[in-house]
Amino acid sequence: RSTAKMAQDSSTDMEEASSSNYHSLPEETAGTKGGVGIESRTLFHDEPASVSVEQAPLFSASLEATLITVCYMSLASMLGSFLRIILAQLFGEECKNPGTVGWLAAASPLCVTNDGVVSQVGGIVFADFPANMLGSFFMGMMLSGDRLLLPISIPIAFLDKDHAFQQWDVIHLAIRTGFCGSLTTFSSWNSDMVVMMFGAGNTHSQVARAVFGYLIGMETSMGSFVFGSKVAWWIHRNINPDLAKEADAIIQRKEEGVYIHNQLPDFERRFLPDLVMELESHDEKALSQLELWRQSTIEARRVGNANLSNLIDIETCILVHREHLVSPELEEIAQANGWNLNALLKWFQYKYADQTTIDPLLMDAKKFTLKGALLCLFVVYVLLFWGLAVINSDDSYSITYRTMIFAAIVAPSGALLRWQLGKYNGTFRWELWSWIPVGTLTANILGCIVSIVAIATELRLNQDGDFSFWVIGTLRAIKIGFAGSLTTVSTFVSEVSLFMKSPMLPYRAYLYILLTLASCNAIGTLLYATIVYII
Repeated sequence: RSTAKMAQDSSTDMEEASSSNYHSLPEETAGTKGGVGIESRTLFHDEPASVSVEQAPLFSASLEATLITVCYMSLASMLGSFLRIILAQLFGEECKNPGTVGWLAAASPLCVTNDGVVSQVGGIVFADFPANMLGSFFMGMMLSGDRLLLPISIPIAFLDKDHAFQQWDVIHLAIRTGFCGSLTTFSSWNSDMVVMMFGAGNTHSQVARAVFGYLIGMETSMGSFVFGSKVAWWIHRNINPDLAKEADAIIQRKEEGVYIHNQLPDFERRFLPDLVMELESHDEKALSQLELWRQSTIEARRVGNANLSNLIDIETCILVHREHLVSPELEEIAQANGWNLNALLKWFQYKYADQTTIDPLLMDAKKFTLKGALLCLFVVYVLLFWGLAVINSDDSYSITYRTMIFAAIVAPSGALLRWQLGKYNGTFRWELWSWIPVGTLTANILGCIVSIVAIATELRLNQDGDFSFWVIGTLRAIKIGFAGSLTTVSTFVSEVSLFMKSPMLPYRAYLYILLTLASCNAIGTLLYATIVYII
């Protein structure tokens, strides 16, 4: 299992994660009863020829994996934050404050977005509107096979199932949580709507426009996420034609009430539920044993059967984990239901007992090292601090670039805090509300608080007089970098989409949307009014 999953296993995490640094494969052992004995062979560790004293590692495997994940997630969050700022500048900042974005001086900015402060017509298409759409699209593209209801469970649906990138879990997590989460931001979206409701600059209160701003922001982000997932599904079908045919065959079998065990190897996953499609050839005598197992388990393979979970456990143990023994309890259940377990074990002996090759994808478990991750992060931070020191003029261009760099420096702290808060999703103590992704909700609320406080404080400071870059710049870096990366729209719409697909309780999606938007708006309104008008 991979390093990213080890990182998440260091503490209780709701996001499908558990790991260790090594893998075990079956290996035939001579002298065992029936010739199907299995012993564990550990990758990357050969048996020593002689006894030697090895130096203890500096960090435990779990801590090392966590540090590697932190490094790559930090780098991804910096990239996401940078891209978000650039998109905001391209689509509206240069139009709002002409002459402040140096890299756009020779180009034509796209005057699409506004924050609702400068003009009466602005604000509904808020500054980070394009970034939220793009990040939500990327999040949809990065969905796994399970989320897209594909025949096989693969981490990245739009890639070939045997692609080496499928095993790079640490990069998957960095892209989804670090890059997409930092590219999208809930805090600036909410803050812009709150400011519009009060009115600022040359505008009066725009409550109706703010309400439409929330609706349009939600609809476009959801639409971008769904579009990204459809693109990933379309690419998957084109680069995995066999899986596409299997998906079509599965539809018919599911309509007939047959359960499809998508964790099984390709042949067994297609043969056991009797999918109507061409299958690879095998020795007829050996295949007859798998046929005996299928015939004896036909009824148990139907959705709703009381013994379906036991059947899944047995097939997972033998065909997925490749163990020749099952627990005594499962063996008794198989005998009581007349399942031909011996036939399944004979098929296992034919197909897997002599297998000695190692899947090359498993070798990627050691691809990411702590030294390499720390070096990459160190180099990037050195360059950022160097840029912050070198660009020290007070002209508009320099202030813009320094703010971008400053925001990127603090962005990882927000993304990492959101990652840790995400581990509390599904842990709400009240059973009636335990379904709420409380970690994501908390991250969005906290980020919105930080953002609106920074905006209101900057507004008060500007009214009182001029301040140095390090005062205003720090406030903006906290607002754009920390709060912008702490909050997320991509994960938010992904969770909403998951609720909407629930066959029993799809209304939870709308409750979650309402709870998030209403709570963030209410808290933001209270804080903004207190700082700007009362204190």
